[in-house]
Amino acid sequence: MRRLLLSACALRFLDTFLLIVPFYTVMFAEKGLSPAQIGFALGAWSLTGVVLEIPCGVLADRMSRRWLLAISQLLRVAGFLVWLAFPSFWGFLIGLTLWGMKSATMSGAFEAVVYDELKALGREAEYAKVFGRAKAARGAGLVAASLAAAAAAPLGYGPLIVASAISGLAAAGAALLLPAAPRAVAVADWNYLSHLRRGAGEAWRLPGVPALIAFIAGVQAVAYATADYWQLFGRDVGLPKSAIALFIAALATAEAIGSLLSHRIRHLGSGALYALTCLGGLSIVAAAATFQPWSVALPLIYMGLYSLVDVSADARFHHALRGETRATVASVKGFATQCANGVLILGFGLIAQASAYRMSFLAYGAGLTALGVVYAASRHASLRSSTNRA
Repeated sequence: MRRLLLSACALRFLDTFLLIVPFYTVMFAEKGLSPAQIGFALGAWSLTGVVLEIPCGVLADRMSRRWLLAISQLLRVAGFLVWLAFPSFWGFLIGLTLWGMKSATMSGAFEAVVYDELKALGREAEYAKVFGRAKAARGAGLVAASLAAAAAAPLGYGPLIVASAISGLAAAGAALLLPAAPRAVAVADWNYLSHLRRGAGEAWRLPGVPALIAFIAGVQAVAYATADYWQLFGRDVGLPKSAIALFIAALATAEAIGSLLSHRIRHLGSGALYALTCLGGLSIVAAAATFQPWSVALPLIYMGLYSLVDVSADARFHHALRGETRATVASVKGFATQCANGVLILGFGLIAQASAYRMSFLAYGAGLTALGVVYAASRHASLRSSTNRA
């Protein structure tokens, strides 16, 4: 248990200890990319995930998950090197595509290796706690990177990219230190296509899983689509570059706190999760509506609430799965998220191109609020129907 927790947290910390992260969309803009080009490049990142998410999940049920996680980090390192060599639209596009390959390879494999190792120890009930701590380590990595980036900003983007590549190499090493969770599928019984069909079928048929996949995909897609633009939000409300990095650090801190506390709400009903989702969406709406330097405090509320909801919903999702296809079904969830994310990222850029980034934030905050309302209304209707039948 101790080895799992330490190695998982080390991997997630190094995975986000990237000094370029607080600035890369600002860098894109300063290199001459328009809002639509930024949206297209970020959308290609998600499109890569759409194409590779499920195949990578199937491979994670068959191959060494530790090696897949290590390879995923090396793919992103290659992308950073492309950014250094070709700091233009096509270079950024290729780098983000490699980053998308990293995300797809890591997604289902990391969740599955954590859950299956806990299950082998007979402690799968602690998944929310362990996963929440790993996610908090991810937030801590981003905080540390953002604080370091604030101090290193005068050096320019090149050194920040190099430092990020070095962190990626260290993350690959941390991945190899994860314990080898028992394989759920015997090698002789494994067939790619039949395993894929089985995993996809379970994602559709297991009780409550389809609704959870759709909910998690919607919540995460809004978070991922806006994450790359908070830097530009800070710039547009008047923050200097060093303050932008501190703003990103504060967002990561709020996310980490939410992750650490998430296991404490594991007994709350789904209605509470939907209410927290609505509050998070309204926080984004309020930030976009006020749009002053002090408005950067409101996204902190959103990030804390998002993390609470995300970890709790993900734990409920994994408790509903079977071990043999866990990574595959988790990647179906990742596939749904990437599909929604690709559309939302591109849409964010197009809305900003037609109006302003502020309007994009306003629209996406309203959309997240609507998602919480729809699920809350659906739950209320289901409870009423059950009561009437009784």
